[in-house]
Parts: sequence; structure tokens; C-alpha cells
Amino acid sequence: MDSVSIDKELNDYRDDSDELLDGEYSDSDYEKTNNELTAYDIAVFYNTYNLSALMKWWGKKLIVPDFQRSYIWNQKQASEFVDSILRGLPVPSMFFYDDTENNQLLVIDGQQRLTSLYKYIEEKKFNDKPFKLIGDIHSGWENRDYDNLKDNDRERLNDTLLNITVMRQLRPNDGQSSMYLAFQRINTGGRSLTPQEIRMAVSYGPLSKMVSNLAEDPIFNKWPFLRTEADRKNNNYSRIQELIVRFWVLLFSDIRPLSGTIRSSLDWFFSNNKDFDMPSRRIMDVKYFSKKELSEAFCTLYYMKELDEECFVPDTRPTSIFFESVWIGIALRVREGKEVSTELIKSKILKWKETIGDERFSSLFKARRSSSIESINARISETKQYFLEDSI
Repeated sequence: MDSVSIDKELNDYRDDSDELLDGEYSDSDYEKTNNELTAYDIAVFYNTYNLSALMKWWGKKLIVPDFQRSYIWNQKQASEFVDSILRGLPVPSMFFYDDTENNQLLVIDGQQRLTSLYKYIEEKKFNDKPFKLIGDIHSGWENRDYDNLKDNDRERLNDTLLNITVMRQLRPNDGQSSMYLAFQRINTGGRSLTPQEIRMAVSYGPLSKMVSNLAEDPIFNKWPFLRTEADRKNNNYSRIQELIVRFWVLLFSDIRPLSGTIRSSLDWFFSNNKDFDMPSRRIMDVKYFSKKELSEAFCTLYYMKELDEECFVPDTRPTSIFFESVWIGIALRVREGKEVSTELIKSKILKWKETIGDERFSSLFKARRSSSIESINARISETKQYFLEDSI
């Protein structure tokens, strides 16, 4: 099956159903939040900020975190937003997270709008060309760049007051649980933030920067099924980012067993390790991973560079669950100092089903409940047992 047909099949299925494919993480189970936490102490501030002040803060105090929500507006969309501001039309409130540790405001909702304004007012360019307003634009400033606006129009633009909601969690002291719940229910530009985008935004730091860089490793281009066509078009790497984090969490589950849901386990890992093994405040009984430990585990991916998509087809199509299981199996062999070669890995994959039986294999990799904690623990246990065996 070629990559184009695989990708079309995946996207067609997702368009027709709210559920993911058999053998993938299901939305209903995977995105479940910890509903035991029903009460929070949250500081919420409703402010108005002068546009000229926001432009001065941009890139300094006001940060777009590396959570891979790339700028995707075209010049017409950006122009018409500037036009709305110039006309005095009301625009939606923006949403910032108060990062008190670094004295920064992280832009959670509003990146497209603020980036458009920054391009027009400060950079004065769009795609390396002079940024002139195009589209459905008022005749008074159509085809005008910022410097060629009339003085009163330019002043009105700079003096615009924008409504900003700023949020900071006070208690419980778990870093981000309420943030996930709140951000997930905020509609941003027509779609909600994914759990991984939220992690990258709220737990911004050395770990998120590392995950962002690793997700763009060209090796992932070998397996197009890991990202949708829309992800690739929009330079969205959140699925790959989450795959990497999930790999670490499952690989090291012998150190910290999974609990709750797979999402809550990923949230816990990301929040506690956002600064690797140098957190600002250490918590007893928490295992903090170093950048070196996580990097060495990730690098076991390169043993898979000769494996094609067909190697990750447990039934009729490749799945991320089967991919991550093979990756974990290889990492375990490397950790134990056992032989790792392309031939051995291919043989292990080909004989896995016949070794454990079709019914058992199906329950691990093709069942609807493949994202439940029980299923994940069973899959990790089976992966460890099978891949650590020297026999093929």
C-alpha cells in the first residue's frame, strides 16, 4: 500500500466517524480528563492591553510557545483582521497563560491575530514582500502598508485596546490539570487545542523545546501514516510530539507505572520533567529524567530507519500503536545490550502474531479498547517479553 493511499484511507475514515481506527488510541478514552479534580483555585484576570504595548512585548515578555501551532494565515486573512481593527469592529478576546516563573505571558489563543498585527506594524512584510492590505478592505486603506496609512488611522490602530484573559492555577499544586480542562474547552480558531499542544504550551521549557526539535527529525518522513495530510500541509507536528512523549512514558513505565488514563500519565510526565532533572522544586518519590537519558532512548528510533510502513501493519493498515510497540521493543533490547539489527527486527515483527496467537495479537493491537490502561499495560508486558527473547 503506497503512502498516498494509506493517508487518504486514514483521512477518509476520520472524516466519516468521530472514532479512530481499530488499533489506534480512541478519542473517548484517550482525551478523558481527571474528573476527580472538580474544584480548583484559579486566578483569572480580564485585562485590556494597548496594541502598541503588546507589539513592544512581542518576543520578549509576550511569547508564542513552541507547541507547534504554526502561523498559517494567508495575506488576505491577515489583512482583513487588520482591517477589522482599523474599522473598530469587535474582535474575540485572546487568552494568555501567566508564566510567573519566567515573568512571561504565553499566547495560548490569539497567535494568528497577534502575528498578523506584528507582521503589519513591526515587520511590515508578508512572505518577504511589503505587507499591503488586500481582500475585502475599506477603500481608505486598501493596498496600503503601515507606513502609508493616514496619521489618524495609524494612531487609531496603535491605540486599539484588546481584551485579554490571563489565567494562572494556584491550587491544586499539580502544575496544569485545570489548564488542560479549561484550554481543551476553549474553541480556538474553529478547533480545540489537542492535549499535546496544551502540554507544550503550559509546560513550556527545556523538555518542550527538545520534543519540538525531535519531532521535526527527517526520519519521521519515512512513515507518512504518523501524520495526516492536513498536519503536513500546516507544518503541525503535534502527533509526532505526542508519539515521542508516549514512547518515553511507556518505555519507563517500570519506573512509574501508568495510572488513570494514558492522557493523565502523559500530563504528569510532561509537567514534572519540563526542566528535566533540574526542577525548580523537587517532589519526593518523583523520578526526574535527564536530557541525556531521554535522548539516548529516542535515538533507538534510528534502528528502525530501514523499516517501511508495511512493517507496522498489524491488520490492514499501519497504526501508531503498533509502531510505538516495535520502538519500545527495540529500545528494551538496546537497554539490555542485546543484538539489534534490521533483519532481527523484521523477523520479530513478522513472527509476532504466530508466536502469541492470532486472538491474543488481535486483542493487543486491533481491539477498540486498545487505549485503555489495562490494554496498554498488557501490550507493554507482551512487548517486553517477546522482544527481550533472543530466539526469532
